[in-house]
Amino acid sequence: MVVKFALSYSVRRPVLRGLTSHIPVHYGKAVIDIFEVASGIYRFDVPIDLAQYAPTVYIIDEPAVALIEPGPSAAIPHIREALGHLGIERLSYIIPTHVHMDHAGGAGTLAGMYPGSRVLVHPRGAKHAINPSRLIDSVKMVWGDDFEAHFGPITAVPESQVKAVEDGEVIDLGGRELQLLYAPGHAPHHIVIYDRKVCGLFCGEALGLPVYQMPTVAPMSFDLEAYLSTIDRLRQLNLGMQMLLYSHGGVELEPDALMDRAEDNARIFGKMVLESLRQGESPDDISREISEYFSDRYGMDVDERGIYVTVAGYRLYFESKGLVQVVERDSFM
Repeated sequence: MVVKFALSYSVRRPVLRGLTSHIPVHYGKAVIDIFEVASGIYRFDVPIDLAQYAPTVYIIDEPAVALIEPGPSAAIPHIREALGHLGIERLSYIIPTHVHMDHAGGAGTLAGMYPGSRVLVHPRGAKHAINPSRLIDSVKMVWGDDFEAHFGPITAVPESQVKAVEDGEVIDLGGRELQLLYAPGHAPHHIVIYDRKVCGLFCGEALGLPVYQMPTVAPMSFDLEAYLSTIDRLRQLNLGMQMLLYSHGGVELEPDALMDRAEDNARIFGKMVLESLRQGESPDDISREISEYFSDRYGMDVDERGIYVTVAGYRLYFESKGLVQVVERDSFM
């Protein structure tokens, strides 16, 4: 699909797997690249200066428009600009895969702009969408009291617009069906969304990061057993997946192989962290070992902060299971 608009633009066929067209949208000094990654599905990344991994927004253009991953409030101007250039005036559904700030911090503000929309969330996330006070406290612990300067405020979603979805629930957009599935692990309130038309799974952070499937281990919410169970369940459902649409990155093919790698890395990292903690190694040493593992196995460097947060998340998980001794938080966070 080619969309023309008043600002300078060009359309090309990208040399990336699964992409069908590309539209650069000029927003201020920034250029937001919008890719049509499958029939009627558009994605773009939102530049956030402090974000560990750039949030990715997806728009599904059907009679009932769905937006997957509204991101933080700082993403809203980019979302509005993208919707405008796609000729979309209404949203029917706003669907964060989970209510962490980088996926749903702007859901309340966006819902207020589109009062006819429904915000679909896991039942365990619904209360936090309606009253985000605990979420805000958690964000301040990680990013500091001034987080709004970088990510924007976290605002409540009007209760009348929140819908807690059932596991396996299907919504009809008029031209395709989306199936919502519980997918705990990264967070207990995580869901994934299966697009039956294109056989694509919007996997959020349930299957790690794209390219190398490093587990995204959120401190204070990660559960390794649930993470691995989710991967196994997605296999057992036999959905016929042909692509994974990641919330921090692009689209990848061969879902079965990617899920296998996500499982392997989650187990390997967990074993490395647990054994190292029991040997008294510091978080810096453990992070260095994981970085070297990635470099040796995949021939690439990974974000240092991402690895450090991963180690912290595993540690908190192992502490909660009584597998390692509890230590002062500021010694590894």
